[in-house]
Amino acid sequence: MIEKFQMMHLRNAEHMQFVTDADKVFGKHRAEDQILAPAYDEFSRLRLEEEAAMAIEPSNVKVKEKNVVEHYRDRLHSKLFNYVKSILYDEADPLFEPAQRVMKVIKETGNPTRLSENAESAMLTTLGNKLEPYRADLETIGALPHLEKLLETNRQFMQLESECRESAAAGKLVYTPSASAVRKQVDPVYHKIVDTLNVFIRLNGEENYKTLIADLNTLVDKYDALLTARKGRKKEDEKKEDTN
Repeated sequence: MIEKFQMMHLRNAEHMQFVTDADKVFGKHRAEDQILAPAYDEFSRLRLEEEAAMAIEPSNVKVKEKNVVEHYRDRLHSKLFNYVKSILYDEADPLFEPAQRVMKVIKETGNPTRLSENAESAMLTTLGNKLEPYRADLETIGALPHLEKLLETNRQFMQLESECRESAAAGKLVYTPSASAVRKQVDPVYHKIVDTLNVFIRLNGEENYKTLIADLNTLVDKYDALLTARKGRKKEDEKKEDTN
């Protein structure tokens, strides 16, 4: 079977290289092409988009500023979610019930951080609107400042995104989606391809896909080793800091 791999843990340059290497493997084999041809083509198209985004971002100050804000709002959403979740670990906490009501709205709205830029903007705006009736609960549990900061950052992002599009239309910059935005699109396509291939492998036997499995698993093992080494270095650095 083809091993699972969580691409989200890769840095942008590593992610782009992984996608490039995976695209080469898919192109070499084109396994179950009659079923997966559209997905292969979509993966290749997104690879080119990601390469373009990586190449252009450093030279476009406005785009770079927008991308920094985009990443920050993702972090702020996670901060809000985890803050409310931390209260829910203790059912005896007097803040448990209002936190539960707030968390219900957050979960029903969904996780915006893996959506496209515009879809994420819309979902965060919706989250703010849905939480407005729970303002008292937010104040009670101390989460209101977190929400307000998230919504303000989302407004900043939408303004910057609009400015980038206007500049692109005026020919002042080359506008492409950010690398992180493309990543949110390419990752599900990769997983769809691998999941579909694993279905066929289970049906037809690994022997019929021996080289494909070996090529993809070698790739996954390479990047798994990279992440493991990084994690080991991080732990070592933390130990040194504790010692100091």
